Amino acid sequence: MLAAFLPLWTITFLGWAAARFGWFAAPAQRALTSFAFHLAIPAVLFTTLVKIPVGELPVVPLAAFAISTVVIFVLAYTVSRLVVRGDRGDRVIAAMASSYVNSGNLGIPVAVYVLQDVSLVVAVVAFQTVIVTPLIVGALDVGSNDSSGRWRRIAWLPLRVPVVAASLLGTIFTVVGLRPPEIVLRPLEILAGAAAPLALFALGMSLHMPDGRPSLRRPELGVVAVAKLVLQPLVAYAAARWLFDLHGVDLIAVTIFAGLPTAQNTFVYATQYNVPNGLSRDAVLVTSVLSLLSLSVILWLLSG
Repeated sequence: MLAAFLPLWTITFLGWAAARFGWFAAPAQRALTSFAFHLAIPAVLFTTLVKIPVGELPVVPLAAFAISTVVIFVLAYTVSRLVVRGDRGDRVIAAMASSYVNSGNLGIPVAVYVLQDVSLVVAVVAFQTVIVTPLIVGALDVGSNDSSGRWRRIAWLPLRVPVVAASLLGTIFTVVGLRPPEIVLRPLEILAGAAAPLALFALGMSLHMPDGRPSLRRPELGVVAVAKLVLQPLVAYAAARWLFDLHGVDLIAVTIFAGLPTAQNTFVYATQYNVPNGLSRDAVLVTSVLSLLSLSVILWLLSG
């Protein structure tokens, strides 16, 4: 499990060091985040989706995972009305931090090195990028403006927001069975390779706060951590075990992936849409650290 986390922490530490020792000016964090949001992350979404064989997706395990995502998102959004100060965008980010898992940067290594099967995590990536991401980005995008022209903005969302456009375009290519030529795909794959390092490096830069330490005692952070690392895997297990009657590797995989920590995309989206990013940053940090223990406990309990 440590091998899966070590690259994430190394890049994050380098970002912190760059900010701590003044290697980059303060605006560099915003520039890196913007580059990841507008170019690198969309490249990840498109190049991942066009390679997914639709007929081989594990639909039933994915359905159990999807239920856990929806239940925890709605629950966290509702509870955040009581514990999160701010507007709709703050509540959306709190709910995203509670239910949006690090399926790419951490889920794939866990699938390869722990479960030796990547089929479900690829389906999870598709679910999060095609369905969950557009809904979250749409809520943030609409919430960042006044109510005038709201439905028109929603209608034009796929053309205005790169992550949504990339998700939809990749889905269309997959459904109709098209695959871009290698001369088109290869540059996008190279660009996609920058997404995780950029997001993690920008996250690390944000951890250097000369005016104060992270607010780890905030009540909303506790709610997010419990929802993400405890409640979501429990809901996923219940749905997989008693609703879909899954057993063995499928049951373990659904529960493990639901228990993955908060994705760093949460921090990227919060920054991009001018939502105070302290909660998203701290949620990524805390859940990533604690998941070293929680994922090991899940694996131990279900494989014993």
